[in-house]
Amino acid sequence: MRHKTTRALGMMLAAAVLAVTGVDAVSSGALASTARRSTDHATTYKVDFIFTGYAYPYFAPMAQAVSLAAKHYPQLSIKIINANNSGPTESSDIATAVAAGVQGIILNTVEESVTAAAQKAASAGIPIVTIDRDIAAPSARIAFIGDNDFVLGQTMTKGALAYLAAHKVPKPWNFVLLEGTLGSSTAIGRLDGALAVLKPYVKNGSVKIVLNTSANFATNTAQSVMSAELAKTTNIQAVICGNDAMALGVETAIKDHGIAPGKIVVTGADAQPESLTAIRTGWQLNTVTHSPYLEAFWAVEAMANYLQYKIKPPAKFAHGDILVPMTLVTKANLATVGPWGTPKIVPRLPYGKSSTYRS
Repeated sequence: MRHKTTRALGMMLAAAVLAVTGVDAVSSGALASTARRSTDHATTYKVDFIFTGYAYPYFAPMAQAVSLAAKHYPQLSIKIINANNSGPTESSDIATAVAAGVQGIILNTVEESVTAAAQKAASAGIPIVTIDRDIAAPSARIAFIGDNDFVLGQTMTKGALAYLAAHKVPKPWNFVLLEGTLGSSTAIGRLDGALAVLKPYVKNGSVKIVLNTSANFATNTAQSVMSAELAKTTNIQAVICGNDAMALGVETAIKDHGIAPGKIVVTGADAQPESLTAIRTGWQLNTVTHSPYLEAFWAVEAMANYLQYKIKPPAKFAHGDILVPMTLVTKANLATVGPWGTPKIVPRLPYGKSSTYRS
């Protein structure tokens, strides 16, 4: 009797163990399957990088940085779209991205008219990170990554004034201001910064602004505009250019008129390779770096932070503005600066989950 009871208990225990094991096995399989489905669902996010394009050499490092950063963030499947420097084309590209069901848009804004298309994308629940050029409605994007263009304009202009004063150039100083693409946030900010610095000098008669016009950030346009101005008068002491591409055009016009290097002070921005050479040879006074490569790399990281972890720039970054470092480049520190201001090591995005990477 005792033998039968023990045997029966043993059989019951074995059955219970099998039953429990069977349930656990099914549960584990279901959890693993669910986890795989969850992981698979989250592994790839479709992101469009829509940018001004290759019309200007400045934007090429952006595309290079996006391609490299995407290798470090395989969860993002990034498509690079060239807007051909056209606001209407870029607006259409944004609408196409929304219709295609992308999960994110990294936007290098051609001009502020693109804002309406960006707002529609944001209303559809698509996060937007703008770089270098912003939209007019900060609430429609989760972050802006770029420089403070007002400060950039101030910096290059202060450099020109300091040079003229140090070399005791007789006053009044006649200035030419060449603005970039009309309606772009970069052109507006840099011009406003330059004007803010010059305002007291204009008021006291030390400076005269003899020309203030757009040269569309383009070398050929700047050369044509400056040639026409020099045909009227060579009594010009400084030319403040919104970027290096325009500065190079101005320098060509100066050379064509037989004017010696340094006779007319020329400033720029971007650290374009040719402008670094021009600084070395004395044709250009300064440039300001703000690294399009770094802007684009950080934009990929910012998008990855949001899509994977819902991390946005914390409140200490007003309006979600993430500013990249800027450096005033002159002959004195020229050797320390790379083309386009591209750093050898990409520093960490200053918030969220990030690492340093080799450029």
